[in-house]
Amino acid sequence: MNDTEKSAASAEETSRDIDADGKIDQSFDDVKDVPQESLQRKTKSEKVKVHLVAVGSSPILKKSKFLMNADDRFAVAIAFLRKVLKLSSGTNAATASSLFLYVNAAFVPSPEERIGDLFDCFGTRGELIVHYSLQEAWG
Repeated sequence: MNDTEKSAASAEETSRDIDADGKIDQSFDDVKDVPQESLQRKTKSEKVKVHLVAVGSSPILKKSKFLMNADDRFAVAIAFLRKVLKLSSGTNAATASSLFLYVNAAFVPSPEERIGDLFDCFGTRGELIVHYSLQEAWG
């Protein structure tokens, strides 16, 4: 088989994946290793267990594990922890109490990040571990 025949054969194989309108066929029937649950989007009723861990001289919570909606933004967790710790959330920097939250003691996620997405990527042992501190703990 020469190069021309090889490229024609590969073009035939490729054309099978594209329908008459030129759109790519999105059927993944040959994917057997991926469970169907992971292919589906999380529903609104799904909950994520969030484990809040105090760092340094931060006050320790009596109850440290909470269930939060998977579709909630990380800003909801920040507001919830501010309320539980009774920290002021003033609009200017002079009146606001500082609060730092880290996922897996490694990084600060964006407040716009979904809790369910953070859990899918960084969850361990069925929970999302969030360390909190009143002073900056990790760079």
